[in-house]
Amino acid sequence: MSVPDFERAEYVEPVVVDGNTGYVVGSSRASSAMLPLAILYGCVAAVVGAFGYAVIGLSGFMVSIVTIAIGWLVARAMMTATKGIGGRPFQIAAVALTYLATSCGELLDDVWHVLHSGGSLAHFATPALIPTLLFAPFLDLINNLGWGLIGLLILFYGLRTAWQLAAGSPGFGQAGGPRVGMMGLR
Repeated sequence: MSVPDFERAEYVEPVVVDGNTGYVVGSSRASSAMLPLAILYGCVAAVVGAFGYAVIGLSGFMVSIVTIAIGWLVARAMMTATKGIGGRPFQIAAVALTYLATSCGELLDDVWHVLHSGGSLAHFATPALIPTLLFAPFLDLINNLGWGLIGLLILFYGLRTAWQLAAGSPGFGQAGGPRVGMMGLR
């Protein structure tokens, strides 16, 4: 029997298996198994964010700043659903949900103003609604170039927030793990 030589020993990291999926934590199979749940949580957060955007828009303040909060809310909900498992598919979903929530919030704000002024919803039942919904953040450029550019800059920052947070991190939500604030991971 020989004495082990610790200078040549290999130390390997322990394999951690996720209790929810049964896959190795951090593997692509674990990520793909958690993606539908993350998208469901993200959709709920996006709906809440869209209504918040519309309600704050009714106050008359510049509501595009709410996009940063929507990005944080959507990505935080997705990371909560997956206990920190993230990656490129999660980032794409978070950015798309943040953008759609912002656009829907502007649309809800417009619907409120039309109904409040005595108009009808027939204006919103046209096929032109889809492009309007998709390009709503860019339509502010037509009305006021300066505020439109500021709004797009804030939109970019909100999408960036969602992208960064949805990347995931080991130890998310655990004691001693990274904390998530409005400006990103700490």
